[in-house]
Amino acid sequence: MAGIVSRLPFPLSGRTASASSSYALADVAYDYAIGGMPWLSAITDDRPMTRAGAEIRKDQVDQQQIPGEQSLAGWWLRSQSTFVGGAGILYQDPSTDNQYAIRFAESVGVNPWTNGTLTLLRSTSQRIGDASANRGLVLGWSDGTDRFWYAVGTALKSDTGSVTTPITWGGANTIRALASDGTNYFAADNVAVYKGAGNGAGTSWTTTGTANVALGWVKGRMMVALNHEVYETDSLGTKTKRFTHLNPSFVFTAFAEGTNAIFASGYAGAQSSIYKFVLDTSGNVPTLASGGVQTAQLPLGEIVLSMTTYLGSFVGIGTSRGFRVGTIDDNGDIQYGPLLISNLNGVQSIAAYDRFFFVAATNGIDGQSGLYRVDLGQQLAGSEVSPAARWAYATDLQAKVTGEVSSVTNFGNTDRMCFAVTGQGAYLESASTLENTGYLKTGRVRFNTLEPKLFKFVSVKTPLSLSGTVGVSVIDPGGADTSIVTISEGSSTTIENVVLTTPMTAVEWLQLKVTLGRSAGNTSKGGEVTGWQLKAMPGSVRQRVFTLPLLCFDIEKDRTGQKVGGEGRTLARLEAFEQLFARGDSVVFQDLQSDVSYLVVIDTYRFEQKAAPGNNRSNYGGVLWVELRTIADVITA
Repeated sequence: MAGIVSRLPFPLSGRTASASSSYALADVAYDYAIGGMPWLSAITDDRPMTRAGAEIRKDQVDQQQIPGEQSLAGWWLRSQSTFVGGAGILYQDPSTDNQYAIRFAESVGVNPWTNGTLTLLRSTSQRIGDASANRGLVLGWSDGTDRFWYAVGTALKSDTGSVTTPITWGGANTIRALASDGTNYFAADNVAVYKGAGNGAGTSWTTTGTANVALGWVKGRMMVALNHEVYETDSLGTKTKRFTHLNPSFVFTAFAEGTNAIFASGYAGAQSSIYKFVLDTSGNVPTLASGGVQTAQLPLGEIVLSMTTYLGSFVGIGTSRGFRVGTIDDNGDIQYGPLLISNLNGVQSIAAYDRFFFVAATNGIDGQSGLYRVDLGQQLAGSEVSPAARWAYATDLQAKVTGEVSSVTNFGNTDRMCFAVTGQGAYLESASTLENTGYLKTGRVRFNTLEPKLFKFVSVKTPLSLSGTVGVSVIDPGGADTSIVTISEGSSTTIENVVLTTPMTAVEWLQLKVTLGRSAGNTSKGGEVTGWQLKAMPGSVRQRVFTLPLLCFDIEKDRTGQKVGGEGRTLARLEAFEQLFARGDSVVFQDLQSDVSYLVVIDTYRFEQKAAPGNNRSNYGGVLWVELRTIADVITA
């Protein structure tokens, strides 16, 4: 059976001038107007007009893999009880991988790497001072006593952390590279590589003839790069050339070893590459096959300055733009990930210990120098062999001076790190003394919406008997950093539901700053935080709902007895109102007796006709019920 179809007589949505128009009273004493259409009230005892608050929350279904605060009724909550995801997030908002629950925005002087707690890092002290412009080189070693070598300018020294010993290394010019086979040092200048044992005197071991020298003890042999050439040496220092780059301007910068190959990085102009040298095992003693194969090409303008492999799988790549983590695939090739840490001062050196890379941070910690730490045990994105792989990181040890971090190393066989700052000297991590203070800033808490929020309470969990101090402040969108509360040393209480007196008004987001202080009586202990929580409420202007009964008859009479209308008026007005409703746009609702008006949307309506009109359709009509929801404050008419 065919149906009759006609086009809609009005658009389903859109803005029109009439939707936002107002009505001015004239001859008839109308009670209300909606979108410029006047109406008489149909209010009686049986048909009341109501005003109510609109529901601001909606029912939600929690479909995340891990139940969280979004599944709780009442407050809007955001909390965190571990910080092992490291720095780098802007907003502390839920995501499919729940990184917001383990990451933060930034930190200085604090250690987030123990699950469930935030503590102070150990401090550093200057062991050897040097104000010259020469780049310092540090290299850890041990002869039963943990030590490090420090080369700067024409001087080479050994330091135990308490005693510094000058070394007669054999050369007289600026030391350009420093390496070790575990027992002996190899110090290179523009004349030769000099070899010596421990603190002993060195002698010339093999010639160099250039200041562009790179050394690396890899795969049980010393590799030497001179300008654009790569050499393998034997125990006597005899060099065998293994590769000559086609571009004589190419300069090799670093060596590292893979599972079955040796890697060498370098650059020419704005182009930088990493080459692979495969071991030839056909003889009794494995040697390098002649010729290098390019295994990685860096983006144009990004130069490899340093390189370290670790645990047979990971490659730390320090560049002129920052730091990348790469992995070694089954073919022995390098797949590197995105720029993990940006630092336009460049990363000149990398060391490794436990599950971490320790990365040079030139002027990268509140404008001063020190180290970054990258956690290879905490992967944030991609698979281990994926170019998109990302890893947790944060700032680490501080020198609290400015200058290029030119070298970093492990201190002997310990978990302590040592690094050199150009123009300042060599810095060593303390065995037990903590930083005097440190802080962590959370991401911006905005509950995944741009709507304003009223932040009401903050809680910060600490050990029951606190060593050191914990301070809490809030940072608002205007940049103000306002202290909220401080827990003093020895306190047995935690910060629980402390009222936030600032910001005074609703804001889009709020950020917490937690500051830890060292114990006044024990330098090896300090403040500790195990978690935080913010409580907030929606801060949008609360909406109101008006439910009105309106007369909708052919002929109507106002309160003064004035009649208005005529036959056919009801249907015309009803259709005109339905067009207004169907547009879905906001309209002006006027209370003409009170002389106030509101910007509203028409949520719903219904027309009630209690009795059928007579045969002559005399005074056809009924009551029009409308439900209006405010979307703006009161507008004075």
